Amino acid sequence: MEDKIVSKDTDLENNQVISRYMDLPKFVDLLRSSELHLESAVNFDDQLEGTMPESIRQSFIEAINQHDEQNQKSVEILEYENKLRTNISCWTLGSEDNMALWKIYGGSAQSLSVSTTVERIISSAFKWCEEGSIILKKVHYINHAGELPDGVYSLDRNIFRLKHEAYFFEREVRVVVTQPHGSHAKALRLPVVVNNFLTTITVSPLAGEWFFNLVTDITEKYNVTVPVKKSSLSFLIEKAEK
Repeated sequence: MEDKIVSKDTDLENNQVISRYMDLPKFVDLLRSSELHLESAVNFDDQLEGTMPESIRQSFIEAINQHDEQNQKSVEILEYENKLRTNISCWTLGSEDNMALWKIYGGSAQSLSVSTTVERIISSAFKWCEEGSIILKKVHYINHAGELPDGVYSLDRNIFRLKHEAYFFEREVRVVVTQPHGSHAKALRLPVVVNNFLTTITVSPLAGEWFFNLVTDITEKYNVTVPVKKSSLSFLIEKAEK
């Protein structure tokens, strides 16, 4: 079993802000449960998620064959087994508005984003070590059929730092939990102290005043003291509409 530790990529700084876009039900669930949801990598929509890039796929297969000729598994099975033991929470670097993410992950004009820092994620993650090893990874965007940037690539948690360049706009930072070998796919719900975990709550620039007031009322209901603010784009949109 891998050591159950908390770590981060060297290119992430403790004070860096990361944000997560979500719809209202997910936000209320976070406040109500004081739990962060981490989905199993098996359930991700991206079919290239957790797969070996073509430039190293064949050499990886040859290494498998040389290592264990009697008990060979296809690379596809090994990729799937690696995903079974991996859970991920996806964030984006920075707190600036990203209209694509508002639409994709917010799902409607009535959506919001929550922000935290790398340091706050790590502080919370020490409570999660019973689930496995935890690392914050900054995603590197690649062409799966092209050349890879320098680095060590293998079928472990490091494969989840790679994503196809079509998703570059996400600027993703991931919380990756690696469970022991043989684990089954399941969502994880890990405890957080919301008032310590989050720094700001931002309402979509497309939401109306009524929705801003609703989000404010919800935070008060759950005794959340994290400031609720309007997107910086809201004020520009309001001026343009006058």
